[in-house]
Amino acid sequence: MTESPTIATVLEELGRLQRAFEAKIRYDSGRERVIETMSAELEKHRAGFQQALLRPVLLDLVSLHDDLTRAVEDGGAPAETTGGLAYVRDTVEQILARNDVHRFAVEGDSVDRTRQKVVSTLATPDPALGRQVALRLRAGFTWGEKVLRPEWVTAYRHVAADSVEEVEEGAPR
Repeated sequence: MTESPTIATVLEELGRLQRAFEAKIRYDSGRERVIETMSAELEKHRAGFQQALLRPVLLDLVSLHDDLTRAVEDGGAPAETTGGLAYVRDTVEQILARNDVHRFAVEGDSVDRTRQKVVSTLATPDPALGRQVALRLRAGFTWGEKVLRPEWVTAYRHVAADSVEEVEEGAPR
């Protein structure tokens, strides 16, 4: 006759099984965290790679938008040509929007160096005008939450009244 296991033996075996089960759960949980971390890193890498590939194309489209805007606003072309150019410019803007690129202009007259690029300055003796936007040259564009291309502006630069007169006297006539 076979001897039946005692309660103590059964309890001991259940304890071993419980510990083995808990160890397996900890192992699986740790493995799952590693897989999730690696998956997130891979997705981040893919997004960065995609942005690196798309960025030059989007900047070229922004440049094309600038050229078309300048051609439309010059007014030197016949009305039907200007209308066609405006249509193409709007189409380019729609292409940009489908890729989460949007045109912007900074509100207010103060220069915002995080969203604007000062490409030229105008001297002014008025200290209140210093670091204020004089002209908006090109629209800015955001890509998602980041600035793809800052708005290009001309800003006033405060100089002493004597310096402004010297600049005006030395300017070509």
